[in-house]
Amino acid sequence: MYNTFILENKEHVTILTLNRPPVNTVNLEMREELDKALTEIENDKSSRVLVITGSGEKAFCAGMDVKDIANLRKGPWASDLWTRIDRFAKPVIAAINGTALGGGCELALACHIRIMADGPKASIGLTELDLGIIPGWGGTQRMTRILGRSKAMDMIMFSRKMTPAQALEIGLIDRVSPSGESLKAAMALAGEIAARPPIAVQSVLKCIITGLDQGIDKGLEMERECSHTVAASEDAREGLMAFMEKRKPQFKGK
Repeated sequence: MYNTFILENKEHVTILTLNRPPVNTVNLEMREELDKALTEIENDKSSRVLVITGSGEKAFCAGMDVKDIANLRKGPWASDLWTRIDRFAKPVIAAINGTALGGGCELALACHIRIMADGPKASIGLTELDLGIIPGWGGTQRMTRILGRSKAMDMIMFSRKMTPAQALEIGLIDRVSPSGESLKAAMALAGEIAARPPIAVQSVLKCIITGLDQGIDKGLEMERECSHTVAASEDAREGLMAFMEKRKPQFKGK
């Protein structure tokens, strides 16, 4: 049981709903609880996909709780937690149900897939320079990795806020859902991923992350290693048998 978010499981999908109204800001308690929850989810063999969203329709996450700034350097650092999510062993989908600015945008950037609900007030961006500070939870690195140097510089230097349509156009998010339906869209996608072979899905994720973080040579090494592991799995045999028998495979993550 957690105080700052709601954790639930539905058919191999774990849903983590940030729950600090009105805008789901991040404080010390949330950071401490997220640290524990991420370990719990990672060790849960029944969980194949993680969906992160926010309560309500106003905000996904508005970043740091300024009222809790005295505790900023206590407990787990948000930048480390966001990196854990970026390198998570299972696919992570951000269901961006409203505004995602500052640290909330950085959380979304750390997720592997981003789905954002449309709406007249929905916006996403790194706005820290408006406050005389800089993105400190991975934003300068992840936005650059996603958008490239020039676009990231423009976004960060001028604290630009993007509408869902604008964010989709430049590749900052992956999909736009109708207003109020980001979680529904994320769950549909998560269900499709959860039906895929879990060992292979996690291996692809590991290879991609290794290549991005450590370079192509390390990525290729990881790819060879994972190829051998996946080929020896029960799921690989099930996939081949299902193909030969012309039926839908039933993957068990073994």
